[in-house]
Amino acid sequence: MKPRLLALSGLAPWPLRGGFSVRTAHLLEHLAKDWTITLLVACRLDRGAVPLDESGGHTVIEAPVPGRWTPVPGLRTDFGPLARALDDALRATKPRAALLFNGTEFLALDHDAFPPAVVDRVDSGALERLRYLRRGKPLRWPKTAWEFLREIRYERRIVRGLEATIVAGEDDRRMLRRLSGRSTLHVISNGVEAAPLPDFAAESPRPTVAFTGTLSYHANIDAAVYFARCLWPSIRDRVGDARLIIAGRDPARRVVALGEIAGVEVRENVEDMSAVLREAWIAVAPMRCGTGVKNKVLEAWAVGRPAVMTPIATNGLRLDADTSTLVAGTRADFCDRIVRLLADPEARHRCGRACHTLVRTRHSWTQSADAVSRLLGTVSRS
Repeated sequence: MKPRLLALSGLAPWPLRGGFSVRTAHLLEHLAKDWTITLLVACRLDRGAVPLDESGGHTVIEAPVPGRWTPVPGLRTDFGPLARALDDALRATKPRAALLFNGTEFLALDHDAFPPAVVDRVDSGALERLRYLRRGKPLRWPKTAWEFLREIRYERRIVRGLEATIVAGEDDRRMLRRLSGRSTLHVISNGVEAAPLPDFAAESPRPTVAFTGTLSYHANIDAAVYFARCLWPSIRDRVGDARLIIAGRDPARRVVALGEIAGVEVRENVEDMSAVLREAWIAVAPMRCGTGVKNKVLEAWAVGRPAVMTPIATNGLRLDADTSTLVAGTRADFCDRIVRLLADPEARHRCGRACHTLVRTRHSWTQSADAVSRLLGTVSRS
């Protein structure tokens, strides 16, 4: 008989909408092979999109909190229904371990009857706030500084109070270790569903660069605006017919406005992002802030497209000699690498095949979920 696992999520894992749901959904679906899962969510779910069902012994419990999910104790949110549903689930299932997805950690911190818990923090909120402070507008600083201090206190308490904490990248682990002084931190990166083989025949006849992601997220807004306004004109001067596709969900007005720049096309709420990436010759991740693994890089590699990236965008990626050549630390270097790849199809395809091989061997969801499952087993026996 499989051991019982209690999983808590503040946001809906299904349908897939953004990095949080992609990671949560894939981990749960793979963990269901080793554990009997009771999933407690603080929202309503589209039951038709949930792959966990009672035929496999799994249970999904909805306990919506009023209004928008704000997983911060002390704010004006009524967590009573969620806390009562949690108590009922603990009594009914007696789980061997618990997996807390980012934002639900506080439910376990002061609960006397809580099982050994692993927290999938994914990113360090303190590190994200720190990077935003370094780049943020002065008028935002008082609010962001308060958020930064709040995250420091909260993340220190999480790491010190619970059995193990997972993050997706080494930058996040270093930050949390500095805050907590603890070593119970584990890096488990994101995965991706890779195509069987790269499809270079799908490339557009026109030199095409792609930037993809959730376009309402501040780090993606910053990266898209920076690349389109500061770097793209130089690239267009050297590759006159080049095209930049900016594609993703819920673009901010600043992103939509980029469509007015020569050679830039903004595609809103694209249904199939892999089709955009197959159309592109290369992808870019010109990140200057934010944390965690950049799914935009993994998704490009999954279809055999090189992704030129800044050092921040490499967090959580297991690079090799080939993919390390895609990292550029200066504006000039970033533009040069893009222009060289656009001009040399043989080098571009060779690099794309290397990227595809890397995600198939180092960044599968099966590998990530197996690492989480082993960690859950370890803490449940401690």
